[in-house]
Amino acid sequence: MALLPFKKLTLITLASDSEKALACLSRTGSAEIVSTCEIESAVRGNAVSRSDNADSRLAELSFCFDFWKEQKVKLQKIAKRQTEDNKLTNYEKKKIPLLEKIRAGKKDVSFDEFDRVAENDEDVRSVAARLKSISEELTEMKGESARNASTAEQLAFFEEADVPFSEIKSDKFVVQALGLVPTDNLAAADLSEIKELVFIDLGSRQRITTAYVAYPVSMKEECEEKLSSIGFNRTNFAFPVTAKEKIEALKAKDEENFRRSIALMEEAVAYEDEIRSKMEILFDYYRVEKEKCAAIENSFGTKSSFILTAWVPAHLEEATEQALTDSEITYYSLYEDPKEGEKYPTLAKNNPVVQPYESITNMYSAPSPREIDPNPFVAFFYFVLFGLMVSDAAYGLILALGGFGLYALKKPRKGEGQLLLIIGMGGISTLIWGIMFGGYFGESFFKPVLFNPMEEPLKMLILSVAFGLFQILFGMGISFVQKCKNKKPVSAVFGEGSWFVLFIGLGLFVASGMVKALAGAKLAALIVLALGGAGVLVGGALGKKGVKGKILGAFGNVYNVTGFMSDILSYCRLFGLGLATGVVGMVVNLIAGILRDLIPVVGYLLFVVILVVGHVFNIAINTLGAYVHNSRLQYVEFFSRFYTGGGHVFKPFGSDLKYIHLDNKGGNNL
Repeated sequence: MALLPFKKLTLITLASDSEKALACLSRTGSAEIVSTCEIESAVRGNAVSRSDNADSRLAELSFCFDFWKEQKVKLQKIAKRQTEDNKLTNYEKKKIPLLEKIRAGKKDVSFDEFDRVAENDEDVRSVAARLKSISEELTEMKGESARNASTAEQLAFFEEADVPFSEIKSDKFVVQALGLVPTDNLAAADLSEIKELVFIDLGSRQRITTAYVAYPVSMKEECEEKLSSIGFNRTNFAFPVTAKEKIEALKAKDEENFRRSIALMEEAVAYEDEIRSKMEILFDYYRVEKEKCAAIENSFGTKSSFILTAWVPAHLEEATEQALTDSEITYYSLYEDPKEGEKYPTLAKNNPVVQPYESITNMYSAPSPREIDPNPFVAFFYFVLFGLMVSDAAYGLILALGGFGLYALKKPRKGEGQLLLIIGMGGISTLIWGIMFGGYFGESFFKPVLFNPMEEPLKMLILSVAFGLFQILFGMGISFVQKCKNKKPVSAVFGEGSWFVLFIGLGLFVASGMVKALAGAKLAALIVLALGGAGVLVGGALGKKGVKGKILGAFGNVYNVTGFMSDILSYCRLFGLGLATGVVGMVVNLIAGILRDLIPVVGYLLFVVILVVGHVFNIAINTLGAYVHNSRLQYVEFFSRFYTGGGHVFKPFGSDLKYIHLDNKGGNNL
């Protein structure tokens, strides 16, 4: 259980063999290609046009996937409110069996199929082009519907006009028009001043009056001035039909567009079954193409040579070399140990119990490859504290069966399904702690092995703080070992070592006052305490410049005891969450029992429903709380004592796959 060492591979091949070399490293899944140092008389690789082409194809395929998803959502909504006139004909939502849903994951694809997928992709290009055309037509119809809706809204004001718009026109003698005027303005106006002005009110809506006006051409200026003063706005509609007829025509057009859009959406979705599988393979093919382009741009070469640099796990050196030999390329390879201070990837090798907890550590930051692997310690503390926070044996059994059961049904590949394993192992821890505390669905059916936290909360608080103190001291111990390993014994002794001496002295002093048999050890305790305090002062002064700096550093280090106590008190959340689980479970049982006794017959049904819903909620909310707060305790209180982090997880060349799985991809065989 450790962080694995790496070798730096420098690979030189003929320029004509560069593609074969990249394909070989992609297949082995054992190399992370990095930027090659500048080489005299060599130029950096250029794959801009190739990368742009890959980007274009990825965007095209992404559009198809997103378009299918969008149209299926729309069709499902239509299916819920379909009528005889607007009925789906070809689309039907697939009913996927539950077991198939659980086991759904990346499909296996052979390397031969993967390498050939781009050679004959005319069918994919044809479908993508058709989907693009359908999208454009749907967009146009959507725009047309919006325009029709706007037009219909305006036409609604003229529904009382029973003549076509085109017939209301002016001639050389009379001006005629339809228009709108604010009703309030009309009420305050006196149109009788101009007798020649004909004004017919056709009705009002939304405080707007529709009107027909007519006046002699000879009085155009005077009449228009009057109409303008009341806010009359002439319509520009010139349809050869009435407003009602035009509105009906627009509605009919919208219905036609709606039926057409359904047909287009069904056509688009129908392509998915026949072509999506190939598109997914092609999508990942171009993702690997992007990685190849990045590798080329990170490499150097001449007219006849190709030079790249990669990190290879030390234990895979021989396998990588054998793969290069079998690829029948002309090459030269050099494997070197990392230089001091040189950064290389992080690859942890842990047993199946610890491995799932690597995801917890990596969420914070991957370990630095030169530090002690924190994952075994995280696994232990995370396992123990998870159960302490949930602490109900029945809940633990459910979580264990659920986590491990789903994992067994899903049958994920190595490195996948980590959360299910964490929940399953958390269930085991919860079961153990539940038996210790005697908690079963919020009740005490059996005598607790340790104590009942509901009856003796102080003991629960002491236990929580004790675990916190132990974890923090353990983290300091790791830091001590790590400093010694890095040849910094003075820093270790006057750093973590002094604190240990200080706490030992403090513990002896407290014990000497509480235990009669240790009363004579009080002087020795004070001496140890003084030595520890002196060591803490010296540790704070180390490395500081000047007398003032050393004094401030020394006493600043002593002040850190407040932060230490604050971190210990953070573990009170174990106490709070542990009690919360039992309290909520007990309340659920109480409410269910009251309703059962109050309501005849139906009360028993409510009793069962409340028990099931209440306890499921309690399990879910407390599992989430345990997951989140447990992670926080590791990140803030534990990691702050020793953890450096800042590394990056080893990412093999060619492993950036979204939809499919290839052998040796993503470090599956590392």
